Amino acid sequence: MPDSALTAGDRTWLRLRRDSATGDAAATELAWRALWTSRALVWAAGVIALWAIGKTARATALDPTRMTEPFHGAVANVLVGPAARWDSWWYLAIAHNAYFSRGSSAFFPLYPLLIRAGANVGASPLLTGAVVSLTSLVGALYLLQRLTERDLGESVARTTGLLCAFFPTAFFLSAVYPESLYLLLSLGAVYAARLDRWAVAAALAALAGAARPNGVLIAVPLAIMYLYGPRARPPESASGPWWRPRYRVGTSALWLALVPLGLVAYLAYLGVAHGDALAPFGAQVFWDRHFAGPFGAVPAAIVAAAKGAYALAAGHTHALAVAEPLSADSHALLDFGFLAFAAGGVAACWRRVPFAYVAYAVAMLAQSLAYPNSHEPLMAFPRYVVVIFPLFMGIAARLDGRPRARLVTLAASGAGLAALSGYWAIWGWVA
Repeated sequence: MPDSALTAGDRTWLRLRRDSATGDAAATELAWRALWTSRALVWAAGVIALWAIGKTARATALDPTRMTEPFHGAVANVLVGPAARWDSWWYLAIAHNAYFSRGSSAFFPLYPLLIRAGANVGASPLLTGAVVSLTSLVGALYLLQRLTERDLGESVARTTGLLCAFFPTAFFLSAVYPESLYLLLSLGAVYAARLDRWAVAAALAALAGAARPNGVLIAVPLAIMYLYGPRARPPESASGPWWRPRYRVGTSALWLALVPLGLVAYLAYLGVAHGDALAPFGAQVFWDRHFAGPFGAVPAAIVAAAKGAYALAAGHTHALAVAEPLSADSHALLDFGFLAFAAGGVAACWRRVPFAYVAYAVAMLAQSLAYPNSHEPLMAFPRYVVVIFPLFMGIAARLDGRPRARLVTLAASGAGLAALSGYWAIWGWVA
């Protein structure tokens, strides 16, 4: 039927369908392009570093059962090196042995369960984990671009996906770590809520709560979106005090009660199987962490960075650990750089990114900075930042219309990704 024979409503529906299909195709193409270009950089840097430098002296102690080197050939183990280091051993060990110690309870179950599922059909656990991460990453990049395009426009969406894929610690998104899986689930939950599909949003949010210790915080943007938007349908009330909800609470709000289900199920399992339902919250002591309250690591991080800068300038640095290539002072400055990025990302989000996403970023940062390590206040923080997607949206929005600044930012980020990928591949501590 020609368009001229359609009603105005039919033409609007058809236009929306065409626009959606065009957006889907563009987002899919951009996601795949960002995936293979960024992963090519990660693997090239990691493999070259392994061949040129080799592993650090403490690699054997960190992987006593050689789970990150499961193959008989040296070449094969080098090729998978950029996918499995440090905490990869824990996830592979849990997939093989289930939860075998109180310390292992800090690693949430969804990701090792997926690895175990692959191993049960004869697949290599390490390769299964890498496939799960890579598949999750391409899905996350697709959703990130679709969500950003809906709220901030196509040009910002393109930059957002590239900033995430080429972030200096984005090698974790293709490693045997749950970061890309959590990023996929959290973005899926927010995108579903953006489309008013609350049952899907709640289901994905519940899975996110089983993927990471702070995954339940995805409830923050979902609750705000339910009451204030942004949502697919227009608000019932567009005026009134800022605090008054723009949407009425209906029966669909009941779906949000399912959001903590993933966390509750995991804690219940630990209580039944190991007699300690609260084990994950006490496991931080095994990594010399202590609870200091929301953002509690920031003061110690500022002091550590200042001391680190002074030590490097004076030429009297301190070792972080035996056989660790970078000093504790260098690590303090590196960590502080990621903290500065996070602060700048939140500032860039303000009045550019929907408030629900900004609140989520702040909540994630508050929790991620609540457990400082006695020797490295921001231990693992550079890894935590990579899944806080509103930060990339804010930076991309700030760079929109500034092509030179965009190019410089992406080039610097890519250089950082290459350097840290190579360093991590040789078992250097990054996060």
